[in-house]
Amino acid sequence: MKSYAIAAMLVGSALIGTTGQAMAEKTLRATVQVSVDHPIGANLVTFKDEVEKVSGGDIKVEIYDSAQLFKGSEVPKAVASGAIDMGVVLADEYSGTVPAAGIFSEPFLFPSYDVLAKAAEPDSPVRKTFDELIGKTGTKVLWWQDYGPVQILSKDEPIRTPADMKGKLVRALGKPSGDFIEAVGGTPVVMGGSEQFMAYQRGTVDIGMSGTTATKSRKLYEVMNNVTMTNHALAEFIVVINPDVYASLSDEEKGWVDQAAHDAEMSMRANTRQENEDAAKWLQESGNATVTDLTDDEMEQWRKASAPAIDIYIKDAGDVGQKLVDEVRALY
Repeated sequence: MKSYAIAAMLVGSALIGTTGQAMAEKTLRATVQVSVDHPIGANLVTFKDEVEKVSGGDIKVEIYDSAQLFKGSEVPKAVASGAIDMGVVLADEYSGTVPAAGIFSEPFLFPSYDVLAKAAEPDSPVRKTFDELIGKTGTKVLWWQDYGPVQILSKDEPIRTPADMKGKLVRALGKPSGDFIEAVGGTPVVMGGSEQFMAYQRGTVDIGMSGTTATKSRKLYEVMNNVTMTNHALAEFIVVINPDVYASLSDEEKGWVDQAAHDAEMSMRANTRQENEDAAKWLQESGNATVTDLTDDEMEQWRKASAPAIDIYIKDAGDVGQKLVDEVRALY
């Protein structure tokens, strides 16, 4: 692919450019599909600043943002092949080859920020199981990026119950969210985050699906003026590194990278809940969108209607899928 060729040229030119420089200095090249002003991209900058600080400049990080090199769907292969050292990717992008990786999109499986925080603890069985799964794909997880819960977007009228989804084309983040959409009667159309605005504007889909903060930052409210707060899934991103690149680091360098990754994760997790709540408040108070909170009865309708999606997930993911579901539920 063209993007892989560009990356190869960048790596090659960088190697030539570093000839004669102190070998102690290393540069990690990272790709992200959004800008560095976006919370996901900004978190990568947090990592860059921290690792350069703790290493005294011995480790540098170059960020290629806004999908300059790779789309989100290309990141797993790009990092595994060594075409790029590091990348940010939606966890769902792995679900095509590793079905269990779709755990974050399983409907209503993570009922609160507290449950996610427990799952994300370094010693959590959920964390260990998930990271080991990703490790088998040829990429190593450095940290998780909690982007917050996923909501349902619509035009003119809010989506309040599963019945409102019947026969509608709905944006899906990947197969797991597609299973949820089919369970409640809709037809999934998989599309990346950067494709949403145009798709909503053109009417490619009838109903949208995105994070609360993304609805604000991507100005999705301009084409979808209703936000239903289902909080039914998580938009969880992960930052992965090529295992050979990581292995080439000295123990001290690995310590710097691990510490910076931990700090970046904790920084984002500490702010995500407030940012999502602030975004919902801004959308409502600014008049840019109608924000709809569901009643207990409506939420129960969603949970009941979407339950078959978790059964499909377990069937597709096998024993490891059942293990992850059980591990998450044990945190309630």
